[in-house]
Amino acid sequence: MEIMEVKRFLSLLGIPQKTNADDIHDILARLVAAGSLSFGELQTARDIVNRTKCANNAAYLFLAAMFISQKGGNAFLRPEKGVPLLLAGGHLEETMEGSISDEKYAEKVYQAWQDAITAAESVKGDVVIKVEKKDRINDIRWFFQRNLSAVKTVSETIAMLAQRTDGDKPLSETELGAATGFKGFELNDQQKEAVRKVAQNRFVIVTGGPGTGKTTVVCAMLRALMARGLDVDEIALAAPTGRAAQRMGEALRNQCAAATDLGPAMKKNIESLEGSTIHSLLGGYPPDWKYKADNRLPLKLVVVDESSMVDIHLMTALLAALPPSCRLVLLGDKDQLPSVETGALLGDIVGGKDAPFVVRLTESKRFTKAFAESAQSINSGDSVKFNASAAALSTDGKWLNTFDSPDAENKCFRCLLPKDAKPSLCHERLLDWATHYGLLNEKGLVELASDTQLKDDEALTEGKYSPKAKAIFDELDRSRILTVIRKGPYGVHEVNELLVKARFGGRLPFNPLVKAGVPVIITRNTPSKKLWNGDVGVTVHGKSGMVVMFPRGDKVVCCPVGLLPEHELAYAITVHKSQGTEFGNVLVVLPNNKDHPLLNRQLVYTGITRAKKRAVILGTKDALNHAIETKVERDTGIALDVTT
Repeated sequence: MEIMEVKRFLSLLGIPQKTNADDIHDILARLVAAGSLSFGELQTARDIVNRTKCANNAAYLFLAAMFISQKGGNAFLRPEKGVPLLLAGGHLEETMEGSISDEKYAEKVYQAWQDAITAAESVKGDVVIKVEKKDRINDIRWFFQRNLSAVKTVSETIAMLAQRTDGDKPLSETELGAATGFKGFELNDQQKEAVRKVAQNRFVIVTGGPGTGKTTVVCAMLRALMARGLDVDEIALAAPTGRAAQRMGEALRNQCAAATDLGPAMKKNIESLEGSTIHSLLGGYPPDWKYKADNRLPLKLVVVDESSMVDIHLMTALLAALPPSCRLVLLGDKDQLPSVETGALLGDIVGGKDAPFVVRLTESKRFTKAFAESAQSINSGDSVKFNASAAALSTDGKWLNTFDSPDAENKCFRCLLPKDAKPSLCHERLLDWATHYGLLNEKGLVELASDTQLKDDEALTEGKYSPKAKAIFDELDRSRILTVIRKGPYGVHEVNELLVKARFGGRLPFNPLVKAGVPVIITRNTPSKKLWNGDVGVTVHGKSGMVVMFPRGDKVVCCPVGLLPEHELAYAITVHKSQGTEFGNVLVVLPNNKDHPLLNRQLVYTGITRAKKRAVILGTKDALNHAIETKVERDTGIALDVTT
């Protein structure tokens, strides 16, 4: 929306015209135009101002900073972070008509912020709460009441769970040996320790990067607990997203195939376990959960995968629904991106210190030394070490020859664009990538998906995971482009538009799903169609027209293109959307702006570790180094000894 349209709405909303109104209007309008502040949040701010009878117009600016802070994952706002948040929140991907210059915008923010802090004292009450840490100098925290309540509940409940063993006996060596036997390999000491802890405690976190064996631990602990009498109906596998939940069940079935001495009954029970979203497990959506404090889940073990993506409000609801005797096991990678919503739960609880309820898995079977060094250097914020460990690729048309050579597996690469490079150079490399992996021509994915005989294949007629379906899905997951941002020339929308235009001979089609071999991602959970947010499928020829085919473990889900729920093209997806997934080769595209507010090391780490073979980072040296040297630090307040 244009700046002037936003300003007209502000006037209609009733934000009064006072001495500083022009500056406040300019700042708020830019925040809305940049997508950092919504009209709904402005209306809520107006309601809070009216409710508290605040006469200071700068209160709107303070509340805007609180909303932006919350959307950045923070549970509270520190006053000293207001200006940086407003400056980052006013970042425009493209120049808008009616917008003031970046310098003028920054000047207005600096001038208005002190007045906004003063105004905050007039809006505090039962919705906006000020907390001052008495044991710390100048530690002031501004909470929305809902966030403060969630922080207290999560901190206090997990602290209580972490201290409970309820007298469970340690696993004997015989029990441990029976639970941890797998064909071709033995569990390492860290994995065995995780199984021991789960068997004896009510709360355990198992954290580790890709390939460290978190799912192997789950399979082993299920064997141990079921051997002790735990019934399959008393177990739940959950994850924050539908796709992550599906992958959890699939991975567990694969582990069963590798387990030795697994009796038919136990194998059948473990393989029958299906992952579900946490929302589905709790039965509904907030605040009308089926399972809650007065109606607990009938379970004795809940395992949550990808727990770095769980926000504090969803965790609050889950903790409230757990019966006192239930075990809770959280799995995840603490170094990945935190939840999209409020909190950084896994990172907060694990922290930098050892805790008796935390097991860290560090031995990866997926990444060799070279890739592991690249990932570790990103996590440590060492851009110099990363640039030394990640091989450089040329920026000409020959760059993929080096990248795709047999000796280049299990490595991370950097394709550094010139500082003043135009978007067209980046787009040329993206087209190279898409062509190389058969996304645009008659080879690779396009060739396999264009098979007209697929309409009679058992994948489409019976939903079976046929050889033809496997070949298509393997090719679909052979490569993926990941972007940091959604808008602009380096964003997911424009990248997908670039590639679909190339697929259609240079024009933008009205409906890109009329051709076979077009990747699609679902953006909304739709249980009635067995489709989940994050599911990626591909268009193929069906008997009555084009169909999108999605993998679902050892089955296939098909949906006519005309009946698809909310979806987007998936030649490229955002790094956030890629969490919980794996691809053979990954290309991570950075925006050509070293000061972009979304550049950080967790994002780059998450992006490259989606790759099973190779990863390439495409961007300028300044943008890459800034990302590695910038860590997302959220203000959440989660602490096992929290007191307010």
